[in-house]
Amino acid sequence: METTVIKKELYKQKPIAKLKFIRLGVAYYSAPIEHESKTVDIEFQVLVTDMGDTDFTPLMDAKLLNRYIANL
Repeated sequence: METTVIKKELYKQKPIAKLKFIRLGVAYYSAPIEHESKTVDIEFQVLVTDMGDTDFTPLMDAKLLNRYIANL
């Protein structure tokens, strides 16, 4: 699935991204979106060094993480 399609669906559907785990300075998130009558889990990574002093919670609005989804 193309990144532009993913981003559009994130804004339409407003799914919640879930933190799966953190390992070696990388946080792994996933967010479910509906695409062509199927649920697809979009998985992406956030470097802990990129987090700075921002709060990254276990459950977040996925559209807030678009910057990291663009790097799929």
